[in-house]
Amino acid sequence: MPKNTVLTFERAMTRAESNVSHKERLPWLLDEATRKAEQHHQSLLASRESFQVFIRLIGCWLANTYPRPVQSILMAVGAVIYFVSSFDLIPDAVPVLGLVDDVWVINSVARANLRVISSFRNWEVSFRKESRV
Repeated sequence: MPKNTVLTFERAMTRAESNVSHKERLPWLLDEATRKAEQHHQSLLASRESFQVFIRLIGCWLANTYPRPVQSILMAVGAVIYFVSSFDLIPDAVPVLGLVDDVWVINSVARANLRVISSFRNWEVSFRKESRV
């Protein structure tokens, strides 16, 4: 896909499939997403927690500590790719509105994966308790 082509969520999902198949690409993506989320934390507001769960979920999947359905991982990676891209449906350079579409994608993916997110959070809590023992 040419660099100047607008990124849709559908295209982000295509990229996600490629990234999930080549796991060595994902650490850079997670670092870039974390950096951008810190930079734009006020714009994320209520989506910030869901986004952070996506980052942790993908990280645990990469470490083979939390295997999840591939479709959920693909959607989370697709949302992260969409967020990292500055040239999506509403380019990030557009004042005030630039991250609205990113937040919408994050919220939509979170809603579609509520059970996975809930299960992951419960696993994190139990994993921390086991680690302390």
